Amino acid sequence: MAVSVRSAPLSPHSRGQERRRSLRRPVTLGGRLFFGLAGLSIDCVIRDLSDHGARIAVPKASWRAPKAIRLLSLREGRIYIGEVVWNRGRYLGLDFTHVVEAATVSDPELLPIRSAWQAQR
Repeated sequence: MAVSVRSAPLSPHSRGQERRRSLRRPVTLGGRLFFGLAGLSIDCVIRDLSDHGARIAVPKASWRAPKAIRLLSLREGRIYIGEVVWNRGRYLGLDFTHVVEAATVSDPELLPIRSAWQAQR
């Protein structure tokens, strides 16, 4: 079951102070970033996480992430679907459009991600 995470945009007055729509919490979670139609993936570490986005670290600073991504949180068993909004060296900023529990996935495009989650358990 997918859960939408979109909310109303921040007012122009609040943007100068904080751009996030929800509180970001520091974490250290293993993850895997999936992209492209071929099911390509790269391991990552989730460093900060909120209801609407994340900051992740990838192994190589030279890796250029595509815009559309799917992030699998290995411990939580959640698939975060969204896009890369910034790329600074080894760190990527992600914005989520919705979240899916890996155990309940029935969408054929997400089945390889569910399989990856099940294989690491």
